[in-house]
Amino acid sequence: MNYWNPYLETLPREAYDQIELSYFWRMFSFAKEHSALYRDKLKGMEGKEIRSLDDLKKIPLTEKEEMRKYQEVEPFPYGGLLGSDIEKVTTFRQTSGTTGKPIYVPETYESWQWRIEAWCHILYMAGFRPRHRVFLPFGYNVYVAFWEAHFASEKVGCELVPGGALDTKGRIHKILEIRANGMMNTPTYGLHIAEEAKSMGIDPASLGIERMLCAGEPMPPATRKRLEELYQCHVFDHIGGTEPCAWAGMCEAKDGMHIIEPFFMVEILDRETLQKEVDEGEIGVAVVTPLGRRSFPLIRFNTKDLVIKGKNSCSCGRTSRKIKEVVGRTDDLRKVRGVLFSPKTVEEVVRKEFQEVEEFEIVVERRGLMDVITLRAEVNPQLPVSSIEQIKTHLHESLKIATNLTFHIIMEPPGSLPRYMLKAKRFKDLRDI
Repeated sequence: MNYWNPYLETLPREAYDQIELSYFWRMFSFAKEHSALYRDKLKGMEGKEIRSLDDLKKIPLTEKEEMRKYQEVEPFPYGGLLGSDIEKVTTFRQTSGTTGKPIYVPETYESWQWRIEAWCHILYMAGFRPRHRVFLPFGYNVYVAFWEAHFASEKVGCELVPGGALDTKGRIHKILEIRANGMMNTPTYGLHIAEEAKSMGIDPASLGIERMLCAGEPMPPATRKRLEELYQCHVFDHIGGTEPCAWAGMCEAKDGMHIIEPFFMVEILDRETLQKEVDEGEIGVAVVTPLGRRSFPLIRFNTKDLVIKGKNSCSCGRTSRKIKEVVGRTDDLRKVRGVLFSPKTVEEVVRKEFQEVEEFEIVVERRGLMDVITLRAEVNPQLPVSSIEQIKTHLHESLKIATNLTFHIIMEPPGSLPRYMLKAKRFKDLRDI
């Protein structure tokens, strides 16, 4: 069977719209009654005023800053974000806090099961089945994606092997020991595991991984291809967040990501006004409304994720709307010498054209009145000096073409740049420090 839920995944477009609208009306009423945030935010509005996706724009966006404000009241620690009796909360999760104080997320048993069901769609689309022994190379802590991956794997029927409390070498040995054939990780950590395996004299392809599911950071097509070449396996992407849940995933066609409908209403809005739905092929900001989670109601949440709007058809037969690609985050875009710059462009160039580069970092500084952008790169230490100089020259040329910016290129000693298990921080803007 190709679908986790054959009925829901192949509905006609008009059926999705009708179901999602009815779910939205219920969520609107529930949030207005049970959440202090939405009791204030939706005052004077009625859910039945919303008759289409376009009508959603009558409701103001939900921003993380206002969520932090409402979190500060009682009941501790969720405050006015809580949508259920606190005695019914069975699970605590939180955001990473990279952009400010963490958001604490309550889950009741019912809300958690809804969240896991959405994740099952993502796993099944990526071809994970009961025959897969899936290695999850992280300690879970309070971060939701690992727990979602764990429980959804069990529900799909996979055998899940937790890989916390091990270093990278230990995880490689464990993968070989138990003959894992599936893995879930950030793209960066997938590359690091491969690099570490090579240093141990192990070909990453010999680890036996057949399927890999990635998230946590944008994965350009060139990075996905690099992972597939290293492991000789199928690599899939998905997108989500602690607040809105995982809301889109890649199917076996590997042509963008399907929005998990009718679990979510997703708008892709223009970056300038956040008022207009973009056209297919254009970049927009993803605004997400989960339609079935009541412990933490969320309406029109501004994810600040930049995505390219995809088409509404797929060779896999699923009929849900799609995004073509995750571009990055609105707060990742920077003006450098008057040019709008995205770090993802650099990763695409490096992964596609420079297989010799094992790690890199981008640094922007201001020297006097000028912005200076530098690429620090590590290459395979076995390369001769002449080859390294050629790579340096070609990097300079390729990045100039791709970004319209002139980069300083610094070749760093092996092992000098940081390695990341979770979200990579390869871009450092030092101009405001």
